[in-house]
Amino acid sequence: MSSKEKWLSSGLDLLGRAGPGGLTIERLVDAAGLSTGSFYYHFAGVPGFKVALLEYFEELHTTRYIAEVEATSGTGRERLEQLMNVVLTSEEGWDVEVAVRAWALDDEQARAAKERVDRVRIDYLRELWLELSGDAVAADRMAKVLYLLLLGAGHILPPVPPAELAVLYRTVIDAADPR
Repeated sequence: MSSKEKWLSSGLDLLGRAGPGGLTIERLVDAAGLSTGSFYYHFAGVPGFKVALLEYFEELHTTRYIAEVEATSGTGRERLEQLMNVVLTSEEGWDVEVAVRAWALDDEQARAAKERVDRVRIDYLRELWLELSGDAVAADRMAKVLYLLLLGAGHILPPVPPAELAVLYRTVIDAADPR
């Protein structure tokens, strides 16, 4: 792992534990175990770090999942199942997702990033369901239902465990599958 990636990984972990207010240079240095000089080598201060952190969040929590699923072949249903498995077996926890969403309430850059992430995720789910059903209206509705299920599972306390969420997903998908 490069030192820049270590900064970003440590930053996501810190964000998940302490929220956006915890993203100070002092706390980041402690969390990453790197020097302040290294921080400024990679980022234009905390504002530059936050921009890079939001991009890293999008890559780690959205883009890589879609790329992993798209690298395989399969029907819309098979890719939907694979996406569910990839997301639910990921080592990233709910805390970062919840923290970024909370951060977006008070920060325009975080809001823009979260809106983009939400749009990409919903669009991908819509694409998979459209392939499955052939019905654009149903695909739009199902994409939102599946995404809202994911978001809700991470926002209740305690969060819904991945194994239980997988059962809930399969229940919804099976009930709505037009086959």
